[in-house]
Amino acid sequence: MHRIIHITVSSMLLVSLGSAFAEEPEKTLRAPQEESPPTDTRPSLERTEESDRGPTESLPRLIVQDFKNAFTRPENLMIVGVGAGAAWAAYQFDDRVSTGSINTDLSGNVALDKLFESGEIAGDGYVQIGFAVSTYGLGKLFRQGPMADLGRDLVRAQLLTGVLTTSLKTAIGRTRPDSSSQTSFPSGHTSSTFATATVLQRRYGWSVGIPSYAFAGYVAASRLSENKHFLSDVIFGATLGILGGRTVTIDVVSERFAVSPLIVPGGGGVQFTWLGGSPK
Repeated sequence: MHRIIHITVSSMLLVSLGSAFAEEPEKTLRAPQEESPPTDTRPSLERTEESDRGPTESLPRLIVQDFKNAFTRPENLMIVGVGAGAAWAAYQFDDRVSTGSINTDLSGNVALDKLFESGEIAGDGYVQIGFAVSTYGLGKLFRQGPMADLGRDLVRAQLLTGVLTTSLKTAIGRTRPDSSSQTSFPSGHTSSTFATATVLQRRYGWSVGIPSYAFAGYVAASRLSENKHFLSDVIFGATLGILGGRTVTIDVVSERFAVSPLIVPGGGGVQFTWLGGSPK
């Protein structure tokens, strides 16, 4: 209906203009040429394209800024504090959980072992970094701005989380439950998947965030099932992942909730902490 009305009105305007041209052909035809000189539309198109892209900072510069922001923002310090407290509480149950039924090496539960087998691969740091780099590269290659922006944030989150996780592993040197190495605390599989989940939640909301965090929780549980980590290892690994994901998405959303792991006697979960301010 709108299109039909538009065409009808346009036709009436053309008829009116035609009548005016017929009455004063020379005067009417010359006026538009004098008042409206021809313009080249190419510069405006280029400006529009640049406006769509927006100003961009170099990836190395953003990465340096991430390490600065990680422990200088109040909400990040709160996340670390809550996560450290949860890890300390979980420490009291480490031996009980590591020798419990979730440890398929001890229980011999084949079905449970197969259920959590994929977590070993999916949570691997190289897989998570590969996903991040591929997303960023494909976005740049095919000029897909949103994909490139997502990949950029994923790369930053993986680098920040990876450095923090590896540094703590080296400094603390905790022996794994299966005694395979002294790199138990914190869990790298858990930190990398929670970093990815946090970036996805911050960019696309809880409709994507809930399944992303559920998958990250699955990876964390797989580390207990495979007897590679203690409960406190995965709790603080999740804390580092959330910290990394939030740090690189500071300007993406304006919500003021902090997400952090929570441990209680006999179970665990995710805690939401109100940080003040006006939610989006």
